[in-house]
Amino acid sequence: MVYSFSSPTVEYDTARVENDIEVYARVMAELASAGDARGEVLARHGLDEARWEAIDTRWQAQISAAMDQDPEDDGVPEILVRYAAAYDVAQRSIAPPISLDQFALVTRLLGASTDVRAALARVGVTFADYVRGSEHWSRKLAGDPELERRFDEVLRTGGDGPSGREMP
Repeated sequence: MVYSFSSPTVEYDTARVENDIEVYARVMAELASAGDARGEVLARHGLDEARWEAIDTRWQAQISAAMDQDPEDDGVPEILVRYAAAYDVAQRSIAPPISLDQFALVTRLLGASTDVRAALARVGVTFADYVRGSEHWSRKLAGDPELERRFDEVLRTGGDGPSGREMP
């Protein structure tokens, strides 16, 4: 039986979740962002809680065993590198990053306060959203002087600057 992820062009069968670290990472990313829809995510993959628990336990044991062995090359086991890369790709495809405006506003508030929760709540983003936005926007800002100028404007004005336009 074949089940489709949120992306209609990618299909996996249940056995692939059990045997492919990249598919396992995709399911983990979906579950991390599913909130109350956990059962729906599992059902989409032909899984129930008991089956998922067995699969998750097996993958976690394999990752742990790999970390206990002498790693090759750069000190990171291949299975962990593959998992992290697949999880990152899946996470990015599931939820877009926060807007540049939101990223700049949270950054501005964090510069003025040590209350991270209050800063995030004021802008309406989660910590995970901010971290993902930071990864996304930091790369873009490094190579785009116009974006950097707009980011700096929000840092200075709190979004009430002369442009008066929504940040992308």
